[in-house]
Amino acid sequence: MFFFSKCLLFLATTAIGINFLSASARALVSVTPLPRLTDDEFNNLIRTGQFSELFVTESRIGNNATNGTQEISVQDPRNSLLPVTQGQRQWTSDQPVNFRLEYTGSTVNYTVGDQLLSSNAFSGSASDIFLRTRAENNSRLNLMNLLLNGQSLPSLMSSGANISDIDYLRLGNLPSSFTLTGDSTFSWLGEPPRNSQLAYQIKVGNSASRSVPEPAKLAGLLLIGILGIGFGKRQKEIVKP
Repeated sequence: MFFFSKCLLFLATTAIGINFLSASARALVSVTPLPRLTDDEFNNLIRTGQFSELFVTESRIGNNATNGTQEISVQDPRNSLLPVTQGQRQWTSDQPVNFRLEYTGSTVNYTVGDQLLSSNAFSGSASDIFLRTRAENNSRLNLMNLLLNGQSLPSLMSSGANISDIDYLRLGNLPSSFTLTGDSTFSWLGEPPRNSQLAYQIKVGNSASRSVPEPAKLAGLLLIGILGIGFGKRQKEIVKP
């Protein structure tokens, strides 16, 4: 009986420790700059099942007008990245514009400047974000002052002349709900680029990496092991001559 009391005390203490370590591990988002990742390589992650997009938000130069093609949108990867909601805006070269992406697990709120796009078309957890910037035709795009749930993130910038410059930043270990904020600056010389030649996307989804067992599962496995040891010890005591 004394052995089992000690086991239960050890289990309770260990479970608390596991929960504490698990919460600490989940608290910080992992950050991986991917300046050499190409669009073909990113698309290959999707084709091979290493990453699946849940939803994508985009801010782009468009036609830089309040009519015609959209400049901001929330897109559905299940439907060829067509927008489920969209808006228009005029950009000013070299002028920072704040943005905010909130995901609750069932609602997407994407705010650019003072314009909010909201959608309930997506649900479920997300483990990763790929931030992508693109610039060409003598333009530059800079994402700065990035924060995810208060955690500071590195800036991301693309600068292109005659060819596209594309850059990625990967965020992993996302919490079940998150808020990503920052400032974007569109810059260009002469005539502005068109459509998505100057743009950034926030690609939210899930990686295929092996998941870590939840604390409750770990504690359960630990209990089975402890009880097994205790049962074996008790059996030896019973058959002892």
